[in-house]
Amino acid sequence: MSAQNSPGDWRENALSKIEPSHTALVVVDLQMDFCSDDGALALLGSDVSPCKEVANRIAKFLPRVRGELAITAFFRLVYDPGQMSEAQQERLMRNGRPVICAPEGTGTDLFIAPAPGDLIFEKHRYSAFSNEQFRRLLRDRSITTVVVVGVDTHICVEGTVRQGYDLGYRMVVLSDLTATRQSEFARHENSLALCERYFAITIASEEFLAMLRRRSTLAC
Repeated sequence: MSAQNSPGDWRENALSKIEPSHTALVVVDLQMDFCSDDGALALLGSDVSPCKEVANRIAKFLPRVRGELAITAFFRLVYDPGQMSEAQQERLMRNGRPVICAPEGTGTDLFIAPAPGDLIFEKHRYSAFSNEQFRRLLRDRSITTVVVVGVDTHICVEGTVRQGYDLGYRMVVLSDLTATRQSEFARHENSLALCERYFAITIASEEFLAMLRRRSTLAC
């Protein structure tokens, strides 16, 4: 097989097209109900330690990437009954189960603190692209690439990646900065494989930072 036809060519070609000034970083659902030992999922018996650990890794990653990219946006999932569809209510309120990320209480509060200049959006669906204000911002800022980190990998992260891809954005998932509860680990791994196969580039955060540094050096 010739070098120009190697399986990795498309990936390297796509990565070479990432322009930091036209790239947004989306931080999905790092909230108390998903990441805290005192949050709703933990109180229901889930081991949320992977989400807590990835939130702490993201907190260390963000200062290294802020200023490099055009937008850093945090998303909070809020299951407000007034904003939920009938289908959502059927699934989320079935059998008397408590609703996580309810608008009252502290469950929707962010687990790590945004920095001045970071944007915060609220969503009532899995995908960050369900927020009209966010979609409008991306269009206004001529964003072409969206980088995704956060939780849960196989639900809101993957939902964001799928919709972003369908809307025409180059989607990138930082594989070591996504997670889900321990009982769903197999789904986390399957989701990353699906994203890489069909919807996105999955890349480790250190590799992504190295790529940004190379692009910055070449621009000088």
